[in-house]
Amino acid sequence: MTEKSTRVEKLIDNPRKAVWSLSVPVFLGMIVQYIYNLTDTFFVSKISGDAIAAMQFNQPFVFFAISICFGLGIGVTSLISQALGARDKHRANNAAEHAVLLGIVIGLIISSVSIIFRYPIFRLLGAPGNIIGLAVSYFEVIVFGFVFNILNVFFRAILSGEGDVKTPVRFMIFGTGVNIILDPIFIFGLDLGIAGAAWATITAQVSVTVLFFIFFFIKRGSLVQFAFRDFSLSGDIIGKTFRIGLPASVSFAIMSFGQMLYNRIVVFFGSDAVAGVGVGMRLDQLFFLPILAVASSLVTLIGMFYGAKRVDLMRSTYLYVIRWGEVIALTFGLLFYLVSPYFVRIFSTDPAITGVAVMYVRFNVFAYPFIVVGMVSGRVFQGFGKGMPGLTITTIRVALIIVPLAILFTRVFHMGVQGVFIAQIAASALSAFLAYFWLSNNLKKIEREEITYGEAS
Repeated sequence: MTEKSTRVEKLIDNPRKAVWSLSVPVFLGMIVQYIYNLTDTFFVSKISGDAIAAMQFNQPFVFFAISICFGLGIGVTSLISQALGARDKHRANNAAEHAVLLGIVIGLIISSVSIIFRYPIFRLLGAPGNIIGLAVSYFEVIVFGFVFNILNVFFRAILSGEGDVKTPVRFMIFGTGVNIILDPIFIFGLDLGIAGAAWATITAQVSVTVLFFIFFFIKRGSLVQFAFRDFSLSGDIIGKTFRIGLPASVSFAIMSFGQMLYNRIVVFFGSDAVAGVGVGMRLDQLFFLPILAVASSLVTLIGMFYGAKRVDLMRSTYLYVIRWGEVIALTFGLLFYLVSPYFVRIFSTDPAITGVAVMYVRFNVFAYPFIVVGMVSGRVFQGFGKGMPGLTITTIRVALIIVPLAILFTRVFHMGVQGVFIAQIAASALSAFLAYFWLSNNLKKIEREEITYGEAS
């Protein structure tokens, strides 16, 4: 048995250790990416407060474009992990080949459509006149990097499916280093302003894509192997990739639309309020890093357990991750509540911006325990091939709770910008309860089906 194939056996044999062996490298990679985001925001903040707001208006749409492929990437990860758990390497290879072709096609389509409709997009997002020019100048550059970013998402998904999270992290670290070095050069040295930040990002994304191509096609360092000369289009693989991944993609898209509407509601209180939320989110994102890392490990692990018919490990691993997630949520929540006034001053000393930023953080930390439950539950559903529950829960949270409550609290009850933050807490709590009970019922159903199958055989 090769070293690559024993990786799958080790993950199944010791699931609790596997959670951390998969999560820690991803977390470290996210930390590096987070440092880049902080650096990017720091340099852009030296241009102006309007430049920070312009980046904040870009974030939801960029996230929307990339999130389509994040969701499909989850489908790819789930398919590959299930195939490897069932020892069907040919199917795993074929799924990986489909992923690369999907990445190229979708990347080109999104880039083309986005550049054509760039001005209507930012008008729709509610960018005011003093912001829209800056926002478009950033977007006109970053859009051409979508195809590389999307390919990188699919390459990471392929390696996650076979349990290799260290290789993508190494490539991310390299790309982030390139980005950090080029940011001040392009923004100030070449006097490109906010567009310089976008050029630095694209250069980094291209360098990461090159590293992935060398790894997969020249070094052939992955467990799955590409043989496009023998490639056969599979309706079953495409169908299952979309059936698992498309609901996740739509779920991400709804979240990004929710963020767009969130910005439209917040901009009612001025562009400084939008900038303040953008700065506050930089601290908020630090909490998401470990939670995303451990939750993402469940897509691979639950997929393998499901493929190997180890239903007993699915529930115990899920509950194990939930317990540790709550410890992280409470620890980070207390820390952020205390340090937020000092953190936000790194990016701005304008009281109008820092006041909103601190308020955002101090409200949102109360949503952290609920966010853990919702995020982890969604990844478990995706691991055993069900994308619709996550989509349904996200739709309820964003469309039926956050946006209506935010409008009610700010426009009817005149609670100010904090009304938006209170709506976010309420939405996180209600969706967490729904996710937990829905997943518990599904796990019980799978256990009953497995018992019935065992008795019949």
